[in-house]
Amino acid sequence: MRNETHPLDQWNALQESLKQSRAHSTALMELCEHALALLPDVVPRLPDVPRSLPCRDLLIQALAARDEFEQARHVVERAADAGAYQHERKQAALDRIDEMEKARDAVHAAVEQHPGLSSRQAALEALRSSDAKAAEWYIQHSRTIRRLPGSAGYALSFPTAAGSRTLNAAVVDVETTGMSKAADEVVEIGVMLCRVDEASGEITEILEEVNNLHQPSFPIPPGVIKVHGIRDRDVAGKEMDAPRLRRLFAETDVLIAHNASFDRGFVQKYFPETGRMTWRCSVKNVAWKQYGFPTKKLLDLCRRHGITDSQNHRALDDVKLTVRLLQEQNPEGEYYMKELLPY
Repeated sequence: MRNETHPLDQWNALQESLKQSRAHSTALMELCEHALALLPDVVPRLPDVPRSLPCRDLLIQALAARDEFEQARHVVERAADAGAYQHERKQAALDRIDEMEKARDAVHAAVEQHPGLSSRQAALEALRSSDAKAAEWYIQHSRTIRRLPGSAGYALSFPTAAGSRTLNAAVVDVETTGMSKAADEVVEIGVMLCRVDEASGEITEILEEVNNLHQPSFPIPPGVIKVHGIRDRDVAGKEMDAPRLRRLFAETDVLIAHNASFDRGFVQKYFPETGRMTWRCSVKNVAWKQYGFPTKKLLDLCRRHGITDSQNHRALDDVKLTVRLLQEQNPEGEYYMKELLPY
């Protein structure tokens, strides 16, 4: 007799898998579609239909992030046909999709008129014709707008059509208890996973950000606290989200850090698989001196490019500065990021 998994067991397993998937990713959408197909068999077996259904709600959000609003409405109809909505909740979901579509129109119009517009300014522009929450959500999650760290949130623009092939670059920074890779430990890690056009080096999309504090096995030395400002009470009880970081690194084609010899040693200590990955250093692998820069320090380079005059030495903040710097152009008009690509 054949052993077949019960639809409810399949569905529950898929809900767990969704928690491990990157928001709005193709893999997540495929899992959602599979779970959604099981709803007609699953809903009658549920004591009550939950107000939140990840397979339904995450798929709607992923489609809206791609501007696929008609497909998002179709998901609502499919879920309703399966009995996964009460009537008023179905209408509320459709209304929300309408608001997100209006927000898309308003945000796109603002970015077309003002490329490089800050996310805060774009939200204010969008408020004239769309819902505030919908506008903020769209600005944060849109897959059709290019988002780069800026002085006021994010600078928004549309990707250029330089090429069609892309790769994933993870820009990494760690703050530690000291300089020794053998004796010291990480107290904070910041990672930004970026989609990069292989031909131009342009970052076309920020896929994910991670910023984790981590409690070391001994007190943080006072001299180190003066550098990054992270105290023992800040990290008490905190730890890195190892499953999320492993999944992110598995999606990465190249790891980038400003002074990679330092960051690589510490990242590899916690995630040995990264030792077999391709690393690039934005200190050594960009021809800064050839371009006339007397120093390769991150803050000095950012100052020379008009990015910022200050640096707080926190992990994700330094990652954002590195990303902004690598999207500046060298004297030949090419993105610095292009010099770091492995292909």
